[in-house]
Amino acid sequence: MARTARRPARRPGRARSAGRRGGPRAVHDWGPFRAEERSTRPFSPHAPHRVALAYANTYEVGMSSLGFQRVYELIHGVEGQETGWAAERFFTDGAADAMPRGVELDTPLNAFPAVLFSVSFEEDYINLLRMLTRAGIPLRRAERDASHPLVIMGGSCAAINPLPMAAFVDAFCLGAGENVLPELLPALADVRPGVDADRAAALERLASAEGFYVPSRYDPEAADDPLGQGKLRKLELTAEQLRQPGHLPTSCLITPRTEFTEKFLIEMSRGCPEKCKYCWATFGMGVFRWHPTDYILDALDRARAVTDQVGFVATAVGDHPEIARILQASHDGGLRAAVSSIRIPAVKPETLLPLYASGARSITLAPETGRDRMRPRMNQPIPNAMLLEKVRMIFQHGFTSLKLYFIVGLPDETMDDVQAILDLAAECRALGREAAKTTGVMPNVHLGVNILIPKPYTAWQRERMDSEASLKRKMAVLKRGAAQMPNVSLGTMSIRQAVWQTYITRAGQDAAEVIEQVANGLPLARALRQHGDRIRPEVFETFPRTLRWHFMRMG
Repeated sequence: MARTARRPARRPGRARSAGRRGGPRAVHDWGPFRAEERSTRPFSPHAPHRVALAYANTYEVGMSSLGFQRVYELIHGVEGQETGWAAERFFTDGAADAMPRGVELDTPLNAFPAVLFSVSFEEDYINLLRMLTRAGIPLRRAERDASHPLVIMGGSCAAINPLPMAAFVDAFCLGAGENVLPELLPALADVRPGVDADRAAALERLASAEGFYVPSRYDPEAADDPLGQGKLRKLELTAEQLRQPGHLPTSCLITPRTEFTEKFLIEMSRGCPEKCKYCWATFGMGVFRWHPTDYILDALDRARAVTDQVGFVATAVGDHPEIARILQASHDGGLRAAVSSIRIPAVKPETLLPLYASGARSITLAPETGRDRMRPRMNQPIPNAMLLEKVRMIFQHGFTSLKLYFIVGLPDETMDDVQAILDLAAECRALGREAAKTTGVMPNVHLGVNILIPKPYTAWQRERMDSEASLKRKMAVLKRGAAQMPNVSLGTMSIRQAVWQTYITRAGQDAAEVIEQVANGLPLARALRQHGDRIRPEVFETFPRTLRWHFMRMG
């Protein structure tokens, strides 16, 4: 539910024409957006201290992010325990050469002492830089002074590998908002406009605190500071914290203008019981731990005050020990429930029955590959027989849409493994046809096929990406095969985007030049060609023993 298809980023024109305190007159009208928002509690845009909270994508994508909404709520503080801070939200919407302005008060982005960016997708690095350009804020931190806002970046990308953005960002937040904001906000409180000493003091304070990476104070790639000597601590929410009140992330603003229209989102858990070799979340977010059921049930009461729909999100929603009770309580309370995805072993009648009763008709599973021989290599030893049993169960319970996620470009993958994805889809389609004899509705099967991106901190972080020629052959097989099967659709990842994402998720600080050029309008295809000598070794060669991103450790 977090990483979904998104609108293509807009390319700025003469973005540098935006002035320091104004810019072109083509201002995006946030009025209709504000009018459609329903808040779970009052959030005043006025406070002794104010900060810009930016998501480097559209309003639709940003407001679909539970993490972004959680930080917005935390900045304002728990109701009755206000922090003295207010956040104004910023997104990429608006003319490509227009000053970004806040949703709440139309304040220019460059009018704040600090801009906090939440970044969950590496591709949004370009959007972040374009937002700065539109605001007249120099991209490189070395070119900014006390007249410019501090640029802070958090979100999963900050904790995966912040080095490619280190030339642009003043400080990175490494961990959950609950753990980093109590240090970040006091550090920013004393930053006065135009005072260099305040700016330097804030960065010095953050550099000495756990949970932050301040590039101007620490260079993990420097020859006199060997990688791995100074480990920075990432502050994720612990199991003990989850058991305490006030640590359950839920939506605080409901709007129809999101990917999850009108849904009140509730986080179920952190981490994952599986350790799939390709997945950063299972390694980077710690051991599997879940939120107490009572807190989740209390959240359902808040949801009913603003909507009739609820969405449960996590890497392993179905593995919450009381998922059936929670789903049944949602249904009994008149809420239509949906889940982001369910691990295959967690598909059970007690989960499907309340989901169907509350209006859900689609289920998402992630078999990842089509053959039994490959899954144990991915650390996901689930046989096709179990998968097909669960698919049969899903269709028999009346669900009419099945989404199956796969990955191609795996180590030791053959064309037979790729063909097996189509064979598995055909078997699922046959089960749907069998169920349709009873239900009267032929289910649809959608295949979502991604390309393996060897992410930092995963078991495959040293692996190379599959070659472009190999991936083209594999995608061609899948497209031909899916086109021949009625009621089966296919969505694939762009190979070019996979190359780019692999590069900017594994690169070091020297990637700044390429990222900046793309942000300034250089077409991605041309950038990949012009900088091929730099990019291709990072993408298509196995990594050496030293991993540049291992200067961070889990707290």
